[in-house]
Amino acid sequence: MHTAHRLLAAALTGAAALGLTGCLPSEPFPGRQGSHVLNDSATALRGASTFTMSGTTSRQGVSTQVNLSISSTGECKGAMSAQSGGTIDVVRTRNHTFLRGDEAYMLAQTKDMPEEQTSQARKEMSGRWTRTENSDPSMKGLTLLCDRDGLLRELYSVPYAEKGALTKIDGQEAVTINTTQGVFLVATKGEPFLLKMATSGPNPIDLAFTGINKPVQVDVPADKDVYNPADNS
Repeated sequence: MHTAHRLLAAALTGAAALGLTGCLPSEPFPGRQGSHVLNDSATALRGASTFTMSGTTSRQGVSTQVNLSISSTGECKGAMSAQSGGTIDVVRTRNHTFLRGDEAYMLAQTKDMPEEQTSQARKEMSGRWTRTENSDPSMKGLTLLCDRDGLLRELYSVPYAEKGALTKIDGQEAVTINTTQGVFLVATKGEPFLLKMATSGPNPIDLAFTGINKPVQVDVPADKDVYNPADNS
């Protein structure tokens, strides 16, 4: 029995020397505090040429489902839910925002109109885009969503951030950063991109970040597909 014990001990020692006993994961970002890792993740994502954010944002008690691809130049494309109901397609260039509502959105927008006007409005606007200057105050909410720097800037001041457990999201290894404001997942391989954020408070956010550095093609709708009230006056 003593011989067996010695052989087993020798085998384990040899395995350790070869690095075969490393079952426990090493600490991600050794020497970096949670707040520093979170700062690095915001910097990395802000430095990406593009990314897609999807999930839920809330403002003044109103939740919005979003799926928007955003470029470093402020261009945006994707879709978002409307407060009144339905879904809106979004194309945002540097100067203009184009919006196109689906059938549910059109029904919600015209439900209180006289029947004759309802029928006319749906006929004229169905499947067509509206064009608005980005400077228009009504575009403020969308401007905030498409403002990647503004969205990520607040991460630099999140207090009490601590590194937590390792996890995976969409096949990517990530470290959990726990804070008083919510939970953040940061990629541990390659660039330390922020992959997900779930915050609490009066304006909670639950967003995932994917498609990082993948090209985003923003096609401006053709004039014939843009609704112009003057054409029907």
